[in-house]
This record gives sequence, C-alpha cells and structure tokens, in this order.
Amino acid sequence: MPKKSAAIDLTTPESIALLERYQKIGLNASRSKDVAQSAKSSAAFRRLVEENDLDTAGLDEKQAGLCVDLTKEVGYENAIGKEKLSEAEVRYVVNAIKGGKLKSADQVKAAAQYLESTKDSRTVSGNDVGVNAEEFDKSCGVGVSFTPESLLSTLESYMQSLSIGSDAPADWSGLQGFRANMKNGVPDLRWASGKDLAVAVENLFGKLFGPKTAGAGANPAAKDKGAKKADTTRGSGNAKAAVESLTSATLTTDPTATPNPTSLFSEGFLSKLHKPGENPQIKPELKEKHLAWTKGRVFTRFPPEPNGYLHIGHAKAITIDFGYAKYHNGCCYLRFDDTNPTAEEGVYFDSILEMVRWLGFEPWKITYTSDNFQKLFDFAVELTKRGKAFVCHCDQETMAAAKGSGKGNPQPCPHRDRPVEENVREFQAMKDGKYPEKGACLRMKIDLSSGNPYMWDPVCYRVKDAPHHRTGTTWKIYPAYDFAHPLCDSLENITHSLCTLEFIDARASYEWLCDALEVYKPRQYETARLQLQGTFLSKRKIRTLVEKGYVHGWDDPRLFTLIALRRRGIPPAAMLRFVEELGVSLSNSEIKLVRFEHAIRQTLELSAARLFLVLEPVKLTITNVADEYSLELEKLIHPKVPDLGKVKCTFTKSVYIEKDDFRVDPPADFNRLAPGKSVILIGSPFPITCTDFKTDAEGKVTEIICALEDGTGPSGDRKFKGKDASAIHWVSAQPGRHVEVDEVRYFEPLFKSDDPSKVDNFETDINPDSLKVFKGALLEPAFYPVAKKLIKDAKAEAVKRTKAAASFAQDGVDANTSAGVAQGAPGSAKSETATTVPHDDDTPVATADQLVGMECIRFQGMRLAYFAVDKESVIGCLEEDESKEAGPRPGDRIVLNKIVSLKEEKSKKLA
Repeated sequence: MPKKSAAIDLTTPESIALLERYQKIGLNASRSKDVAQSAKSSAAFRRLVEENDLDTAGLDEKQAGLCVDLTKEVGYENAIGKEKLSEAEVRYVVNAIKGGKLKSADQVKAAAQYLESTKDSRTVSGNDVGVNAEEFDKSCGVGVSFTPESLLSTLESYMQSLSIGSDAPADWSGLQGFRANMKNGVPDLRWASGKDLAVAVENLFGKLFGPKTAGAGANPAAKDKGAKKADTTRGSGNAKAAVESLTSATLTTDPTATPNPTSLFSEGFLSKLHKPGENPQIKPELKEKHLAWTKGRVFTRFPPEPNGYLHIGHAKAITIDFGYAKYHNGCCYLRFDDTNPTAEEGVYFDSILEMVRWLGFEPWKITYTSDNFQKLFDFAVELTKRGKAFVCHCDQETMAAAKGSGKGNPQPCPHRDRPVEENVREFQAMKDGKYPEKGACLRMKIDLSSGNPYMWDPVCYRVKDAPHHRTGTTWKIYPAYDFAHPLCDSLENITHSLCTLEFIDARASYEWLCDALEVYKPRQYETARLQLQGTFLSKRKIRTLVEKGYVHGWDDPRLFTLIALRRRGIPPAAMLRFVEELGVSLSNSEIKLVRFEHAIRQTLELSAARLFLVLEPVKLTITNVADEYSLELEKLIHPKVPDLGKVKCTFTKSVYIEKDDFRVDPPADFNRLAPGKSVILIGSPFPITCTDFKTDAEGKVTEIICALEDGTGPSGDRKFKGKDASAIHWVSAQPGRHVEVDEVRYFEPLFKSDDPSKVDNFETDINPDSLKVFKGALLEPAFYPVAKKLIKDAKAEAVKRTKAAASFAQDGVDANTSAGVAQGAPGSAKSETATTVPHDDDTPVATADQLVGMECIRFQGMRLAYFAVDKESVIGCLEEDESKEAGPRPGDRIVLNKIVSLKEEKSKKLA
C-alpha cells in the first residue's frame, strides 16, 4: 500500500490564518479543518477562491461547502492542465452556486458533468461559455425541491400512474422493482435526499400494503388474514384499489368539496408544535388564565392587511392557519390588520373573506386590529411608563444612519434616554395631533448590542393624520405591525402564531414585547412562503399590468391572484392539494409551475365531466347514409365515475370535427383522418373512411367527404380494431344538436422568463401570445344539463356551509361569554372600546352567493384540455327551476376559460 502522507500541522501561524480565511469565506470549523489538512484539497480550494474572488463573495456555509465539492468534480486537485473544465466554465458553476441555483452536491456534480459532456457542442469565448441556460438548469435539477412530505405525495402520484398498467406492485415483493424504476418514472427524484427518499418509499408501501414483514412479500399469516378481506385495499394485493384509497381524502367526485389537507399537520414540522399551554410565560398566572379561556383548544389567526387582493402565496398561509386549527378541532380568526388607513379599501375586506371561504375554510370570528386601538394605545403608555419606549423626533434618514444604514453597528438615538415623564407627555402629544406626519414616533427601547436588527429600537407608533374607515378621525397615531401584531395575538389568546420565514428575526422582538408588558405570550413558528415559477406577486407590479392594459383586471386568469385563479376555474380542492403536496419547508425555494398544474389535473381527473368541444370546426359529411340518418347514442359523463350518470348525443349524416384532426398531405406518423385513412368517431358504432374533400379558392379545407364502415362502405365487411384507427371527438352538424360557443380562451404564461421579478424591466418580458381566443367553437348539447346540475350542487353545498359557518361563529360567541374574559381577551365579536365605531354593518358577511360562480361549471373538453365557464357568460336556464329543461335561451353567451392542458396533450400546437 502507498505510504500515507503526514497530516499538516494546523497549529502553525500559517495554518491558523488559513483556517480563519476559510471560515470567513463561509466554511464551518470542521470543514475548514478537513480542507486545510490536505495539501491537495487546500491548494485546489485556494485556487478556486482566488480565481472567483470568493473571499468577499458572502457565501453561506452550504455554498462554501459546495465550492469545495466543485474542486473535486472539475479536477482542481490534479496537475495543472488536467482539469476537466476551463476556468470560465468553472466560474459559470460557481456563479450558479452563489446565485442559489445549485443547492446540493448532486447538483454540482451534474453541472460539472453537463459542461464536460457538452464541450464539443459549445463555443467558449472569454467568460461566455455558450451554455444553454434552460438546458443547464434542467440537467442540474434547478428549482426542484423536495420535503419528506412532498416526496411521499410524489411517490403516491407515481404509484397511481402505474395502477392502470401491469407495472404496479401488488405487495411488498414489488419494492425492489419499484425502487429501480421510480427515478425513470419521476426523473426529478434524483435530486431528492437519498435518506428521505428511502423513508418515503417505505412509508408508501406501508400505507398501501400494511406493515413490512420478513422476506420480500407479506407475512403468510398476514396474507391469509388479508384474503378474508378481499374487498379491502390494504394487504389484499389489489394495487389499483389501494392506490385509489390514497387519494380518497382529497380527491372526490364532488367539485365543491375542499377537504382539509391533513398530512400537513399529521407529519413533518407542523406535527411537532407545542400543545396549548406548553409555551412558556413570564408569569405562571398568564398560562392559567390563557388555559381557562381556551380550555386547551388550539387558536390560530390569519392576519392579512386589507390593502390588496390575495394571491397564491396567501393560499398556503390560509391553508396552514385555518387548516392547523381545523385539524386540532380548534378555531381560527380572520383578523384584518387595518392599521394603515390610507391603503385600505372596502373591496379588499370583502374579497379576503370570500377567498378564505372559497378555499374551504370558515373564520371562527372576524376581528380587526382597530378593535383594539384603545388597548394598544394603553399598552404603549404602559411600556413607556416602564422605561421601555421613548418618543423619537429623528427623520427617516437620521434613523437609518443611526442603525448603520443596513451595515450594523447601531448607535443610540439622541432621544433614547429622555425622562420617562417627558416620553409619556410627548406620546400623549402625538395622540392629540400636535406633531405632523414624520414629526415624531414612539420606539421600543430594546437592545442595541444585539446582532438582530429587529431589536434595534423598532418603531411602534407613527403619526398619520388620515381618517380610518372604522374609527373615523378619532386617532392621529397608528400602531406599527411589529407592535400591534404580537399584542393582538396575545389579546386573542392565539396558541400558535404561524407565519413565514421573513419573520424569524422578528420573533425576538415579538417575545420581548409580550414579556416587557407581562402579558400572555403566544409562540411564533415560521415556515417557507410559496414562491411560484414564472410570475411575481408584487401588488405594485400587478397594478402596472392592470393599469397599462397588459391584463384585463386583477382577476385576469393569467395572473396568480386568488380571484384570477378562481375565475380561471382552478378548483379550491386543487389549491389545497398543491399546498399539501408541497408540504411545509423551512427554507425558501421556487416551485415549478408544472407541479401546480399536476395538482390541478389530479383534482379534476375524477370530478370533471367529459364533453365534446370542437375548437376549430370543419364539416364532415358521410355520403353512404340517408340525409335523415340519425342515431341516438348514450355515453357516460365520466368513464371512470359511472355514478355521475349518462348523457345522450346524436350521430348524424354531417358532423363537425377538429380542423387539426384532418390533413390533406399528412406526415408518415399522422394517425388521424386523411384521404384514404380511417378514424373512429368517439362513441359511434362504426369507423369512417375519408374518400374525398373540398376546398375553397385559397385551398382551405371546407368539407371532408367520408363513408361509414358499417359493412356497406368501400371496405365491405372490414372490421376495425383500436390499433387500426384512432378515435377523434365530434359534434353533430344538425341545427339544435350542438351549442355555439362565443369564445374559448387559451392561456399561456404571461411572461417569457421563469423569473420575471429579476428582469430589469418586467414589461419587456411579457409574452405577447399569452392569450389566444377561439371564436366559433361548438359544444355537444349535454353541456346544458351538466352545467345546470353543477350549479345546483354548488348552491346546495354553499347554503349548507354558510349555515354551518353561522352556527360555528355563534358557538364561538357563546363559548366566550360563558367562559368569561381572560386577561386581554375580547369578550365578543363587537368592539369593546369607546373609540371604535360599531361594525355590525361594515363587517364582511358570509353568504352562500360568495361560493357559487360560473367557474363551478368545469369539464374536460375531450382530447383538448380542462375548461371552466367564465364570469362573463350568460346561461339563462341556470336560473330556472328543475321543471324546465336545460337548454339554450335567448341572450345566452358562453365564454370558456382553459384551466389546464391535458397531460398527454401538453405540447399540442393550437396555431
């Protein structure tokens, strides 16, 4: 064996300086030591650092470690000239690490391999390495992120896809084959943690087939026991039924149902939170009063600022806040953080409540921060009297400079140590309107020596001379979020204050404030926010899109506001499924749009009716049947869900088919209709064969001539099998046998780039082809009865939910009244302060109408996409009683929105 080289002495001044350098770059102490102890590793890393200016790059520990990994992948430990990549190529990978694209050693390895394998196909010029960025990202798994929860969900979906074929495992004996093939079936799994993936696979098989026993298959005794329950899905070997059982909690044939995504709260981070009363308090009696009021129940809150429409990121927050309480049989407040009167409008209050309810949740109470303006002011006075707040007269620039202008080393405000009595008088003067806006503010006096900027004497009250929509002109000062939020949580006895990661640092001041005032202190938890690829959620930028006419309002279906997603037809159950599949992460990451679309398809798969919709009709005439030929056909509304019923359609001498389903000169692989070729019209008993076609002066096909292959056509008694002819959709050309559609709107991404928020001028990134409108499309007549039933079901569910919501809210009021009011807890939904205007009339009210709109009419246009009816539509028969037949009425206008493409037709060209 070769002689092992001696370890480098790390106690010398040179080595100590090197270790310090490595740690400043970002490596932790252990990794720094490992690198420094190897002469080759240390030389390779120093070379990478110096060639890429990493000493001042501000790398975090993970990024620095990945840079060490990179040196090994590119051969920097080899002799000069034997590197696998050029300096420019290495720099490309380093920048991808610095920019947060590459987040794991596997991704770094894939990046190096990609650049090495594509050397001959790229042109390298200086720092330009000629990389196709989209191809690079795909090959390295950029944007792919898994949590243990989302891994299990992904594997469930993959297992479900296997259930329709012969590859589905029937029991534990199929484990090895499943493991061998799963990364081929779901390529993104290669970026998952190996440990997490192994655990997820085991959990999946346990969920499907019961506990794992000795050997490849199940325990014989267990098999015998399972055989006695042949109709069950677990342990029976019925893989298809087992897979279907996985989705029974969130997949339903009822399009109005929005079940709670329980796995979010039964597994992972949110399953490990404290029980009510376990959060420590500065005084034991605070815990006792809290438990006396809550009776050990969970209380959460969703606290939006009513200054704009909610977006898809709020869907995750709503699901977590309301869902956590629902899972634990607790209560969730909808609390409007109405502390900025100049930015709030009544329409936002109504829309927020509507979106919460649309997602399937009901507030226990609707409250306002303004309910507590007097109490918050009293708290601020008390804080000042305790010497823990002071009035500051510095302007914003001076205040920022004192805090180090973002670079740290805060300096005390010159007003910080003024006498308590003077601060009390000055704060009262602020309240009385003696100072103009920005002329004074109240700041908490916390800890300037802390490394946390939230502890550097944050502002808790500002002067703002503006009327408030609920308190009128009573107040001239308004509390800041960092002051009002923790105290309102305390007043409402919140057990779990759930928020996003940007509030991690704020937790210190949150807890400090509650303890400083010696009030009940809730426990704050932070999780990653939802960041979706291909869009931004900035209200300012969306307003620009609206005002400049790039989109048609805040509910334009190309946006990701919740009102836009609802209008597009996204089922609320799909939103919850998406959040559940993502799971709860403790680090921010961007989610690919395809994952959202996957959740939508999964939800619609077993709930959406199948209808024939022809986007661009071309007439097809069958010549070998009589002019009056008519055949009544019956087909299932949904072939996989017979309980949804059947509808009738009429097969006639002339029908309309899709323009793209016919080609005069087809390519070799074209398997639809062409001269001399045959197809099956879905649902009809016989195939047809094209014998001729007609064109106009421009060569455009105007009519297709066919023969019916019923034994009398040109092929005689020829019998067709599925492989002989493809099946295409159609509608009858006979008047009254089809429905004319005014518009069908197809939506594509609004932006050309995956991250428009990083484009210097996002307006230049707008996709000019994001909306395509088809006019003159045709639907089968079954659309009307299907639409009427869907609206009827939605209304019934809405009435049921709204009654239950009213009862739930009343139970909450009664419970509070009977329990008495704990320290700082509101006693009823009404204001308890003399300075708050009674808000019985201006509080948003839950109504059944909020839950029912045209978007409830969803269906699959067979072979095309999923669609929903747009709010601009007018369908007269929907308002009539059941005694009247569903059908067209004078003045009807039908506009359809594409919800999402079909998986197998995702790349279909519509131009």
